[in-house]
Amino acid sequence: MSPLLVGIFLLIIGYKLYEFLNSTPKNIPPSLPRLPVIGSYWHLLWHNYTHPFKTVLYYAHKLRSSIVTCYLGNTVTIIASDYSSVKDILTREEFDGRLMNLTTTLSAGYGKPLGIFFIEGPVWQEQRRFMLRHMRDFGFGRRHEKYEANMLEEMSILVNMLKDGPINDKEKEYLKNGYALFPDVLYPCVTNSIWDIFFGERFNRSEHDQVRYLCKAVMLLQKSGDITGGAIAQFSFLKHFGNMFKYRDFSKSNHEIFDFIKKHIEKQRHFTEDDMGLVSRYLKEIEGTKDATSSFTMEQLVVLLGDLMLPSLSVMPSVIVHAIKCAMHNPKVVKNVQNEIDRVVGTGRLITWEDRKNLTYTEATVRETLRYETVTPFGVFHKALKDTTLSGFDVPKDAAVVTNLTGLNNDPDLWGDPENFRPERFLNEKGELGKDYTFPFGLGHRVCAGETFARYIVFQTFATLMQNFDFSFVKGEPTGLDDKIIGSMVIPEHTWIRIEPR
Repeated sequence: MSPLLVGIFLLIIGYKLYEFLNSTPKNIPPSLPRLPVIGSYWHLLWHNYTHPFKTVLYYAHKLRSSIVTCYLGNTVTIIASDYSSVKDILTREEFDGRLMNLTTTLSAGYGKPLGIFFIEGPVWQEQRRFMLRHMRDFGFGRRHEKYEANMLEEMSILVNMLKDGPINDKEKEYLKNGYALFPDVLYPCVTNSIWDIFFGERFNRSEHDQVRYLCKAVMLLQKSGDITGGAIAQFSFLKHFGNMFKYRDFSKSNHEIFDFIKKHIEKQRHFTEDDMGLVSRYLKEIEGTKDATSSFTMEQLVVLLGDLMLPSLSVMPSVIVHAIKCAMHNPKVVKNVQNEIDRVVGTGRLITWEDRKNLTYTEATVRETLRYETVTPFGVFHKALKDTTLSGFDVPKDAAVVTNLTGLNNDPDLWGDPENFRPERFLNEKGELGKDYTFPFGLGHRVCAGETFARYIVFQTFATLMQNFDFSFVKGEPTGLDDKIIGSMVIPEHTWIRIEPR
């Protein structure tokens, strides 16, 4: 090689190194170690490969700062772990942006930003406003007599399944006399809870195999992800390396979910005159618009439903299983929950939404589960829409801004003994629910639209199971509190649990 080429090569390397060393914005939070191009992601994995998000807690303590900087590739990422900073991120408008151009985000939306989770600006506002206005008419986050009756019927079906056992060969895969496979046995009731609002209909018991197919696709999608965004989000070319980075699983499950949704939308298009649910009203909006630039399209509808379905079919069953397992590992909690239910409701009827306000210890157990088992350790990534500040540090425009909910939920200054599962921390001396310092559904403009809906469904399902059954461990099954899978969220491993009617 000629001396000239060597010189040019060394100059380029020198320039890149100079650029790298001087590319750090001034007055940003202390940073994790980073390298050119790949940033800090390698260090997250090196320090804790299975739980990379825990590396942030380590460095927050080491750097003596509750806010740290982590470079995910070349993206400046500000991560906050304390209550005040997390609340600021969630409630201030300048942090309402989303990372819209990630490979996984675009792949999940026909190659462009669609849906409701990963878009921003006027389109997000328009879609969210339409969605909430019409879904509430069918019971989403609002008391609704017909919908609550339907959910009570779903609880009755679940109880009968667990008491009487399978009625066909498909059910034998997750139901045996005296045993149930979790979370699979929960899939029908949680799916029907959102499907009823979408389509104005529910899957009957003979169709539960279809529900399980959909939920398994949703779970595969979640397992193929990464709480930190993953390598593919930073380096899109890695998606061509087969399933090494789980992109094949991501793509396969995403297509299965969309195909399932499109099939049922097509069925509903034959009944557009009927006011059945969100889908029928959305189809009417599409048919009635004359604006070629309208955000109301078939592709947008498919991705919107997918975005709403994803947490309903993965987070809700996961939280319920986490709650059951945490209770099983704390027999005193089981006793307190069941005694409260027996005293307030009894055994002559199933638990309704109206009972929630009177079953404070049971509700506190659900809240403690959401704290103890942080299902989404980093929440949903936010983006700074302009140059701003956070707790005295500068935050540059377009920086990713992350709420470290695991750090918040395990902060001893906030909780005292965060390592213990103790529902009483959410109750005052009178046994009334106190202030909740967790943000499992976010807060502010970007708060999860389904928070009220999800809290009611999770509460009712957990309370109904505690009312009607005793649970015990099955030897050799993964029922330990550490038996979980880390993907885009924290998912309990599939496990058989012994159930006995009370």
